[in-house]
This record gives sequence, structure tokens and C-alpha cells, in this order.
Amino acid sequence: MADTWQTISSRYAAYTLAMPGAATFRCQPELCDAHCCRAFTVNLGESEVSRMAASSGLPASRFLESSHGEPLALPLAQPYILARRHNRCALLGPSLTCSQYEGRPNACRLYPHFMIFFDRVSGRPVHGHTGAVRESIDALRTGHEFGALVPMLVRHVECPGFTGEPMTAGEWLALVTQTYALQFPAD
Repeated sequence: MADTWQTISSRYAAYTLAMPGAATFRCQPELCDAHCCRAFTVNLGESEVSRMAASSGLPASRFLESSHGEPLALPLAQPYILARRHNRCALLGPSLTCSQYEGRPNACRLYPHFMIFFDRVSGRPVHGHTGAVRESIDALRTGHEFGALVPMLVRHVECPGFTGEPMTAGEWLALVTQTYALQFPAD
């Protein structure tokens, strides 16, 4: 993984490879300027909207971009957009914490980690190859050689929360598994 990352990391300056021994993530709102809640637009699918509505007790029009009380839907797989107010997520509380943390979207649950899968031959990231993606994760979990794809856990460099104890190999593997499950919920 580290060798593959070295060959492609210059193309992904916003990320760094997360491996065992790297500092664990601990959200620290007192050190944070809420970069993720200010910089990113979050798309949501139907199940996330339902989860958020059930968790918050709010109508969807209160936490989604809406027009005249009706949530706007884009022609995308995840058609809804989390509402923004005053150039930030509408759910960001005054102490820079999420006011709807329990129901938050998957993108927010993932952040600041993501799984990226690289084709060994082309050195390019792949998307949509769910069978090969699943095989590479299974190989990682069982300690076998990767197939065509190299799975990589990356983390966003703008996040100041990487100040915890170094990750053990077991903690890292658990984080990979959790991140994969959030990022690829249908698998």
C-alpha cells in the first residue's frame, strides 16, 4: 500500500495514507474551524433522509435544501443536499458540533477517512468495480495478497483531529472495515 501511495500521492494532495502507527482521530471542536462543515456540500439518499428525519424529529425541509417547504431533488443517485446556512452546514451548532449527530449523513460519518481503490496495473483509482473492491477488502481482512485493486485508507489533511494514540494494526483494520461499510453500504 505504501509503495502504491508513494507513486500517486502527488495527485491527491488533500489526503494522506492512514496506516497502523498513525495517530488516531479524535474530534476536537476546540481546535477545529469546522472545515468539513464549511467546505463540503453533502448529498444524501432516501435512507439517510429517513434516518435523519426519524432521529431529529424534524421535517426533511428543515435539514435539506428546499424550495417553498419542499426538498429539492437533483437527478443523482443521492438526490438530496444537506441544507447550508451562512456558508456552512445548517446543522452545525454554536460549539462547532453537529446538532443532529446521531442521525448525521454517511458522508459526515465517514469524514475524515475514505477508502480509495487503485488498479495495480494502471495506477489509477477505480470506481464502480464492486466485485473487485470487495475482493480487495476481503484479502486485506484475511491477510491474503491483493488482486487487481489495492485498497487504501486515506484521511483528509485539513482535519486537526489526528492527535490520538497511534493506531494498532487491529484498530486500523477495524477502521478500514467500518469506513468500507459506510462508503459501500450495498456490499
